[in-house]
Amino acid sequence: MITSIIKNVFPLNRRTEMSKVEYVAKKFSAFILIYFLSAVIGEGIIIGSLMALGYDPLHGDMPKGDAAILLSYYGFAVFATITIIYCKIFEKRTIKDLGLNKKVSNFLIGALYAAILLIIIVSISILANAIEYKSINQNIPIKSFVLFLIGFTIQSCTEEIMCRGFLLNSLRKKISLWPAIIISSTAFALPHFSSMTGSVEYVIVGTINMYLISFIFSMLVIEKENLWISCGLHSAWNFILYFVMGLTLSGGESQSTGIIILNIKDKSILNGGEFGVEASIITTVVYAIVFAVLFKKMKGKMDNGRIQ
Repeated sequence: MITSIIKNVFPLNRRTEMSKVEYVAKKFSAFILIYFLSAVIGEGIIIGSLMALGYDPLHGDMPKGDAAILLSYYGFAVFATITIIYCKIFEKRTIKDLGLNKKVSNFLIGALYAAILLIIIVSISILANAIEYKSINQNIPIKSFVLFLIGFTIQSCTEEIMCRGFLLNSLRKKISLWPAIIISSTAFALPHFSSMTGSVEYVIVGTINMYLISFIFSMLVIEKENLWISCGLHSAWNFILYFVMGLTLSGGESQSTGIIILNIKDKSILNGGEFGVEASIITTVVYAIVFAVLFKKMKGKMDNGRIQ
């Protein structure tokens, strides 16, 4: 029996006839395998590329500043590639099956949603005296704008391909909708936990917000029946928050100058402290409202049999 379970949960097989628990374990272990394999391959590619450029990364000689940040974002292309290859070989799924269909216009719709959400959150934060508007930066280089836009698109789309295109859609074949959403959202949250900083209230609120936005991503993917909508929302959120507004992204140590120069006032639960607005209670309220609206809309479709 133990041998059978091990064979079933082993991620490099095409078996589907197994218990729901075994199936979930198999898909989650596949996600972990893809993640770590991609990290190793990506690290190797980056080290080799840097050495070819004259750096000595094995002894700490690395690019600094924006170059280092962009390098990590562009490296996510390896994760996307490995995920797509895995799905092609072991699940017989195409890119279209992952949700990247012809409805590319949904990417722009998702980006618009991100802009609206951030405008609302930051505006409320300014009114609450948690964030201060300073001025507009007139010296943003076009090259940096383009490079960061592409970098955030690669990074964000990769996370969506892995967590929702692959894991969420795979889980939905065997288990019901909400367990699939919760499990795939946990996979989404795991890599972000290491950047959680500050006191316990920031960690709690940041974790709640991370799950809420992941639920929102998932519900949009299911409601629109494509992945582009969450790719656009995720990419634009990261780009606008970091590059346009110059605020901390997911607890990262670095901040950009930003096109709009904003100043975080005394660190509090209203502005998310060191983790940034993603650990703000204001963000929690806005996310919760969006979640409630989408949940009601999706429940109606589930009751009518339009969503299984």
